[in-house]
Amino acid sequence: MRFLLAALMCFVVLAQAATAQGLIRDAEIEQVLADLTAPLERAAGLAPGSTNIFIVNDREMNAFVTGGQNIFIHSGLIQRLPRADMLQAVIAHELGHITAGHITARSFEIAQAERNSAAGAVLGLIVGLAGAPGAGVAIASGAQGTAEGLLRAYTRDQEATADQLGARYMDLARIDPGAMLDTLDLFRGQDLLSTARQDEYAQSHPLSSTRIDLLSRRADNASSRGATVDPATEEAYRRMQAKFDGFLRGPSDALRRVEGRTDMAARIQRAVAMHRIPDLGAALREIDAALAIEPQNPWLHELKGQFLLEAGQAEAAVGPYRQAVTLRPDAPLLRAGYGRALLATGQNNAEALRQLSAAREGATGTPLSLRALAEAHARAGNTAQAALYTAERYALNREVEDALRFARRAAEGLPNGSPDWIRAQDLIAVLERL
Repeated sequence: MRFLLAALMCFVVLAQAATAQGLIRDAEIEQVLADLTAPLERAAGLAPGSTNIFIVNDREMNAFVTGGQNIFIHSGLIQRLPRADMLQAVIAHELGHITAGHITARSFEIAQAERNSAAGAVLGLIVGLAGAPGAGVAIASGAQGTAEGLLRAYTRDQEATADQLGARYMDLARIDPGAMLDTLDLFRGQDLLSTARQDEYAQSHPLSSTRIDLLSRRADNASSRGATVDPATEEAYRRMQAKFDGFLRGPSDALRRVEGRTDMAARIQRAVAMHRIPDLGAALREIDAALAIEPQNPWLHELKGQFLLEAGQAEAAVGPYRQAVTLRPDAPLLRAGYGRALLATGQNNAEALRQLSAAREGATGTPLSLRALAEAHARAGNTAQAALYTAERYALNREVEDALRFARRAAEGLPNGSPDWIRAQDLIAVLERL
């Protein structure tokens, strides 16, 4: 993975004033999103896997696209959409904006706005740390700027165009475009509300009766009208929602919503809620019951490992994480968890370093995995590499002075011209402009 910094300072996400939104990273969730997006990418003439989907930890219902093929979806929107095809409708609509060039047409305006925004500088710092290659996201606390409006607001004509393209992609993918109408129904009538009371999606994706009528005609004439969602897809979606509800709702609320249910999504939500109380015994009983039904499910093994690791039982966590990696060796975030568990035991630093390094090469780091990777390098005597990953972690947390200090330390200790030295120099170049 190349460490792209200054070259990608064309995207920005601004948090609400006085809050610090972040990105949600989870191996299972990211796999579900990739599976939901792939048929739409093919229908749009895009390579499967070429679109980056990011989940913003925000209760507001919103989704938007930035330069390149980068779609941001708020967790609150996913929690509110009851069906998988409704989320696919959102993704198809945003792909419509991408293929229609709506972001490209405004790229100069966005760049100008970001050059006048402190977040624009922070953005370049975070690229390569918080997103996949080709994507950048800065989570900034403070006043909202003009770049946000440019990124999120479209004209009614652009919205109608994205609707038509999105509905076409859904039809080609054999997904009922009527799901897009069902999604828009959630926002119908919000034009009559004051801006303060509107959902963010309604503000950034203006509705109109003409837009609804055009979309209705397109959906009614679609060959896939009335198509049902594949049961496996719907089940994966329910499990993803269960994770969101378990981790983001209050534990009591999350438990109440699945009371009396024994389906797998309910078991997952209940286990996560118990973990958050925290009641490790109840969480493990629930996850073990789920594993008895699906012993080859890597995501369940990962959850068990997470519960144990976060409860301070690192040695017990190693086994579940190892099994998760065995079942899905292609999932870097699983390797990151396995590496963290190994590191916490203090018994096998070489294997911890191998797993954490493989995770960092395969996917963007998280603050926890970068801290662990730096610690593993420090234990191995690789002080310069430890400094580099510490700098990345501070950068990801927007702690600029500390990030610059460790990046300089890394550059001094790394061989000139090496890939790590170049990464350190890139990081320094951006940090010094802040």
